[in-house]
Amino acid sequence: MQNNVKIAELLIGAFVFVSVSQAVLASEVYDQLTLKQAVEVALVNNVEKSISLQSAAIAESQYQEALSARWPTVTMQGGFQHRDDAPTFIFPSSNIPLGNLGATLGAALGPLLPPGVSIPSNITIPQQNVKLMNQNTTSASIQLMYPLYTGGKISSLISQAGFGKEIAQEEVRRTSLQVVRDVRRYYYAAQLTEKLTETAHDTITLLEATRDLTKALYEGGSTTVNKLDYLKTQMAVSYAKSVEADFAARHKSALAALVNAMGLPWDSQVKPVDDLRPPTEANPEISALVSQAQSFNPQLGQLKLAVKVSNARIDEARSGHLPQVAITADATKLWNSYEAGLANDVNKTSWTIGVGVSLPLFDGWRTTSQVSTAKLQHVQMQEKQKLVEQGIAALVKNLFIEYDSARQQVDISDQAIHTAEENRELTSRAFQLGASKPQDVIEANILYAIIQGNLLRARHDQLLKLAELDYVLGTESQ
Repeated sequence: MQNNVKIAELLIGAFVFVSVSQAVLASEVYDQLTLKQAVEVALVNNVEKSISLQSAAIAESQYQEALSARWPTVTMQGGFQHRDDAPTFIFPSSNIPLGNLGATLGAALGPLLPPGVSIPSNITIPQQNVKLMNQNTTSASIQLMYPLYTGGKISSLISQAGFGKEIAQEEVRRTSLQVVRDVRRYYYAAQLTEKLTETAHDTITLLEATRDLTKALYEGGSTTVNKLDYLKTQMAVSYAKSVEADFAARHKSALAALVNAMGLPWDSQVKPVDDLRPPTEANPEISALVSQAQSFNPQLGQLKLAVKVSNARIDEARSGHLPQVAITADATKLWNSYEAGLANDVNKTSWTIGVGVSLPLFDGWRTTSQVSTAKLQHVQMQEKQKLVEQGIAALVKNLFIEYDSARQQVDISDQAIHTAEENRELTSRAFQLGASKPQDVIEANILYAIIQGNLLRARHDQLLKLAELDYVLGTESQ
């Protein structure tokens, strides 16, 4: 009953999933899109999530199929037969010796018998052709087979199906984590490119002001500014505009990728509104991260379950050496118009019950080879598990190093941005007073834009590595 409820829950979940997906697809504008909202939409609307849910439902159905092996099988068969001739049974001719009875009869009847006639010593019975039934026969039967002992084969198959169901559930979790990671990745990319575009636009505004002032001073006959200074400011403005155009194009590409990850129509409009700021909580120990990954990583969880499946296959292979015992029963009903022979009332209705035993004696060492193969595959799967554990530990360590490096860059850039901003303001004032050259203003603005860009990239990288870490660790939060 509980298993049937689980199947119903999976089917209902898939139905709700499709229904909500269609509702989400109808909405194409998200002008105030938060990261939490983007993840929620993607988890409902992503096609890969739908496929993994269907796989889980299939695995549940396969588990129920394996459980059915514990129950008896009942089969009903029926048919009609017409013979070319009615079946018969031929009794051959035979001789019955009279023995002492013949001598006694001869002595008693001897005087009464005609001359030359005597009592024979044998009685001859001629050949007889006995009809068994008529040509047309209708039959119906019910057969039952209930396994009592299969050498552990049924238990092994059920265990494998149960582990397969858990593997499918881990796949659902892995897909959800992957969807969350992809949405976070593209959401952060959209935030970064938007902020870089804004930084480039602000830099263009300041450089245009410097260019216009340089042009005014040059055309006004200033002795501190010449045409070369004006051309340098003009080239700086042009270069900044090309950078802005590149960032704007990258921003559109990031938004398109985010729309696709959310499972929305290609022409949907989204606008991220969250700030590009990493969390400020304390960094955990790397040993704790590795331990968490080895406990909750879905890929490793699937591999651990696969090791259990390979172990159950050893038991399945070993069952080939053991006997199989089952109860068998049969009930048969015949319809034939003949009332004698085999078609009498006793034979027309019959039933049998018994115990069947199958004991393998020799199969050319096939079962032995199957057991050996299953054991080798189990050892191989265990080695794969060790390899993946080592790879995940190395991956967590590398992501932690990159995350910590990005965090340090954020701290350094946070300090440098204030100095660069002050340098830009002082240089601009000095230029207005004639105490600096236009090139100094250009360098101060470009330096500020570079440091601002480095700060934004460091924040993005820190958030991105955090998203990758959450995926590897199997963290459900977003």
